[in-house]
Amino acid sequence: MMQCDPNPANYLYDTDKKILNLIDFGAGREYDATFLGYYLEIIHGSYISDRKKIIDNSLMMKMLTGEENREMADAHYTGVMIVGEPFRTSHRDELYDFASAGFTEKVTKLLPTMSKHRLTPPP
Repeated sequence: MMQCDPNPANYLYDTDKKILNLIDFGAGREYDATFLGYYLEIIHGSYISDRKKIIDNSLMMKMLTGEENREMADAHYTGVMIVGEPFRTSHRDELYDFASAGFTEKVTKLLPTMSKHRLTPPP
């Protein structure tokens, strides 16, 4: 299962138990093992900064059609690299600080390109 609306309003942090709880299941969606395999390979591609691995697996999971222009392919790659940034942090013993990393701002800059050039909706 994947929470397809990951915003702070859909989670509740229990400070006593130090557990993050999902409180909105309305946007939950089930994916099969093949799809998840491609998704994990995309994230791994981001972790090792492998553009070919990211693009190839994005095509296999039908996130891209293969007919995208260079601008869209670059935006997709950049977006995946942003999403994978927490996995590439050099401080393995520290939590990734989403608030100071500008994660949302970085992704938001890509939206005009993706809106204009995306040929298929994300699965």
